[in-house]
Amino acid sequence: MTQHQIVLFVVLPMAAGIVTTFLHRYRQAQRWVGAGFLIANMVFAFKALATVAPTGAVLVSQMGNWLAPFGITIAVDTLSALMLTMASIVCFCVFLYCAFQFDRDQQGGFFHPMFHLLIMGVQWSFITGDFFNLFVAFEIMLMASYAIFCVGTSKKQMKQAYKYVLLNLLGSTMFVTCLGLIYGQLGTLNMADITRLAMDDKLPTSSLPVIAMMLLVFGGKTAIFPLWYWLPDTYHTLPSAIGGLFAGLLTKVGAYVMIRVFVMMFGTSTQVTDIIAPILLLTAGITMFLGVLGAVSMHTVRRILSIHIISQVGYMLMGMGLAIASGVAPDIKEMAVAGAIFFIMHNMVVKCCLFLCGGLMVEHAGDDDLEKIGGLLKRAPWLATLFMIAALSLAGLPPLSGFFGKWVLLSAGFQSEHYVVVFFAVLTSLFTLLSMLKIWSYGFWSPAQGKHVDQPKKRPMTIGGMWGIALLVIVALSMGLGAQKYYSMCAMAAKSLIDPTNYVKAVLGEQNTPEYKVVINEPTSQAQPMHHESHEPAANHDSHGH
Repeated sequence: MTQHQIVLFVVLPMAAGIVTTFLHRYRQAQRWVGAGFLIANMVFAFKALATVAPTGAVLVSQMGNWLAPFGITIAVDTLSALMLTMASIVCFCVFLYCAFQFDRDQQGGFFHPMFHLLIMGVQWSFITGDFFNLFVAFEIMLMASYAIFCVGTSKKQMKQAYKYVLLNLLGSTMFVTCLGLIYGQLGTLNMADITRLAMDDKLPTSSLPVIAMMLLVFGGKTAIFPLWYWLPDTYHTLPSAIGGLFAGLLTKVGAYVMIRVFVMMFGTSTQVTDIIAPILLLTAGITMFLGVLGAVSMHTVRRILSIHIISQVGYMLMGMGLAIASGVAPDIKEMAVAGAIFFIMHNMVVKCCLFLCGGLMVEHAGDDDLEKIGGLLKRAPWLATLFMIAALSLAGLPPLSGFFGKWVLLSAGFQSEHYVVVFFAVLTSLFTLLSMLKIWSYGFWSPAQGKHVDQPKKRPMTIGGMWGIALLVIVALSMGLGAQKYYSMCAMAAKSLIDPTNYVKAVLGEQNTPEYKVVINEPTSQAQPMHHESHEPAANHDSHGH
């Protein structure tokens, strides 16, 4: 893939949204056109991954040939390519499920255009090279999600939609406020340019409160403690396919941005990491443990899965915190970041898969309340098999993908002597297994009861939806059985985040790139820039190309 082709990750879903809008009266055409665009999107994602992953290259395109940091930069490195690939797989599988399981009313209107525009926002978030366009991508993603949130229009769903919109508007207001403050202090919003300032140790002290404020912005979108209050009452009200799409993508976009910002951009600045790292590690332990306790106490499938989104985010925070904590050796930092990236990829696939399984459980049993259903092992043996594989992967049993991701994170935590967060990570994994076994025993293993008994003997048509679930399970199995291959790509991405010299060089050019090395086990000075350029941020960058 060439550097200028990466714009297709924005153009393709935007074009799909426009074309399917004009086809809104022809639903069959919408499905076929949408499927074609999604397949093309997957092909380009795999092509980008094959281009950058082997060597750690960075594909950069400057819009309008305006050079960074004055123009609009889009860039695909190994981390972006991994996220794009997993997101394209998740979107295609959810689309398959929706095409077969959604009724005409749910697929009618403008569901298909909004679906593709949401993908556009997600993928733009993964490839943007500056903060302002990250904000624009977020808003496109969120506006599409507001419309998709209303698919089904149940009373509970619409009640939660108001809360969802209001909280995201507050988050967006905080985000754009942070951008104004950052630009006023640094004179730039380009990610590579800000990374260069951090590597040169030229971040002004006045920027620290703004950076901490950004933790609140992205933490709210990722649903970390104590900003998770909106998620448990929201996702379970959605149709299962929409819940799976949101669980697989939206919170993971927040996690991706947190890695990009706090590990790559500010991870080389000790004045930032000394403040942020303890907060991330403390929040990780609380998010994991309290989240899983909430899941264990629930008795409906979609509520359990929704709250598990929160607990699983804790593992991602753990990797970020270890990566920027002082006194941690560079190889352990890379291991922690690689584990966090691997875990995000695993969670995108498995969490989406479990939501889709929950949807077919409702199709077969008429409900997802565990006290009102049962006997699905006999009624839907293939669904039971696929659910069990995904559930055990989420819990982290070997040799499945969840085990490998957790093992890497636990190893990094143990070697860096952060035993408290390791303890909570292990405990969370055990409670996750308990909650998954509860769904299995009540929903699949126990005798049929409630609405399930009154269902006619004729099976509902779920074979189409099973294709999407089966593809996700195959990907999850490949991540477990081929973990070394996946981990090598995650390690390549982690290396470029811990030492972002290549990223800065690719975006800004060699003349603006400081040489940089990581110092082992130096709590007060993790990173020392080797060459300092005179740089007056507010004076040098008096304009920005947005």
